[in-house]
Amino acid sequence: MNTYTVPRVQGTYADSLTALGLAKLLTAFTGGQPVGLRLDSSRDAFILESAEPDLSVNVGQLYEYIKTEKDKDAPADSYDYEKKRAARERFFKWQAANKTEARAGRYADDIPPPSPNYSLFSSLVDMLKPINASGYASAYRELASERRAEHIQIALEAFSGGGLPSEIATAALKKRLKGNKANEVSIVQIFNPMTGKGMNSPKANTIGMGQEKAPLVLETLKYAGWFVGAVAVTPRGSKDLKVLVVQAADIEIDALERLMNDFRASFIGGGAIQVDILAALTLTETLLKYHELQDADWLNPAEVVTGFQTAYFQNLGSAKGVTNISFISLPHWVNLQDDAGQSEWLDILKEHRQIIRNLDESHSEERNLLEKYRDFLSGQDVRAFLEFLSDYGPHALRLADKGKYALWVQTEHLGRVLNNMGKNDITSIISDTGFQSVAGAIRRATRTALYSRKLGNDRTYDVHYGLAQELKRSAVTKVKFMATLSEFVAEYMTENLRAADRGKKGRAPVTTEDLLAVGKLLDEHDPQMVAMLLIAYGYAKEPKDETPEPTPTPDNDHQNQEENE
Repeated sequence: MNTYTVPRVQGTYADSLTALGLAKLLTAFTGGQPVGLRLDSSRDAFILESAEPDLSVNVGQLYEYIKTEKDKDAPADSYDYEKKRAARERFFKWQAANKTEARAGRYADDIPPPSPNYSLFSSLVDMLKPINASGYASAYRELASERRAEHIQIALEAFSGGGLPSEIATAALKKRLKGNKANEVSIVQIFNPMTGKGMNSPKANTIGMGQEKAPLVLETLKYAGWFVGAVAVTPRGSKDLKVLVVQAADIEIDALERLMNDFRASFIGGGAIQVDILAALTLTETLLKYHELQDADWLNPAEVVTGFQTAYFQNLGSAKGVTNISFISLPHWVNLQDDAGQSEWLDILKEHRQIIRNLDESHSEERNLLEKYRDFLSGQDVRAFLEFLSDYGPHALRLADKGKYALWVQTEHLGRVLNNMGKNDITSIISDTGFQSVAGAIRRATRTALYSRKLGNDRTYDVHYGLAQELKRSAVTKVKFMATLSEFVAEYMTENLRAADRGKKGRAPVTTEDLLAVGKLLDEHDPQMVAMLLIAYGYAKEPKDETPEPTPTPDNDHQNQEENE
């Protein structure tokens, strides 16, 4: 078994692309035998293990040549970009004219849906102008020449031992291929987001606009890795480009390639922040389905894939420039070791995904909600999650009050996520009967009262608008919070007495024991955390809640919208 090491020298998705491309190369030259790819955090490198590659085998090219309209010398088996684009436009015109058939998945035989990989090609055409004169095209032609085996050998040597692969490959180029400049290509930002035209030296002593060069075969690995692990998305309402590249933790390359194909087929983008969140949630769902089909032995999706490395390319008119580089992690709280099976976790992830998609990133309040959820996902930050929940509940109440369809977090799902965050103090709070009793009273005074009034024309109880904000404001100290909570409970019980006096159906009371239990929780825990948990549970939906709710319609049914977008 041969071992290859790809050090993470750039700290961006360029390293992942190199590792993915090298894994694809090894798969091709070992006759399709398994190639393991894992991230070694202690060495800050990707480790690949494979059988001995046979360079005498003719395996074809590692990636597709992209043919554009002006490229008259393109190989016969090229990806015909103009033809694919025209077919894509025909499909969307047909879809607009046949919404019912499209929604039901009944497509015309001669107008098939476009490939989910189309954006991988279109983004390269956009970023590598003209693509037939780019390093992408010249590398393809060079590796189709008689020097191909030399280039592949140089790549394998570069990652077989210690030292920087670029230095090893450069030295090998001078020795084996006589230092021919044709064996170098320009480094471009879409494959190397930290490196571009201009000042690149860490301690520059001159100013120049020259372009960085790199050994052709090393950049070729990134081109090949692009089609294995990249996702290119245009965020809604912009002409920008967001690139996400999957970062493997421990997986075989053929499995990862299938996984990413399934992911691209089901992934639906959104605004710039939504893309990050939805990508992480959708990939986790894809992994859970893969786990079920393959009967895999891992318990947490993050054991297989850690997340996505991303780069944001802002449209500057004539070109796009990098404005942000980040990493979005897969949720660590999805754990198959607890009682929840794949189906329950899939329900939870679907609920989160629909809530995120329903938020409008162009509105500042909803953008803040998205940022909090992304913080929660990126850093597995439980406080960011509680802040999101304590703001999202009142937001859903406002939507419902305006007659709009509102998506609610279910208490059962909420408890499942919080109990898997590894915070014992939170588990002890949400399992307290007094806490659950007070949260139930908040729910009946807000969500239940609103729907009873709107849909059942029942005005027996007041809707306590602004309760969440009051509770959150008062949580600076436990004394102030307890005073505000007691005031609410007093009003709640008064409404109960008034309703009983009129012979109306009563609500579950809040007892003195319940209040004492919450007071004890405030003595033992951070008041802000208790307050946010109460709001989160108080504004969540009980699974067996019998309160009438609006019926989803084609306009507000988000699942249908997702399936047909």
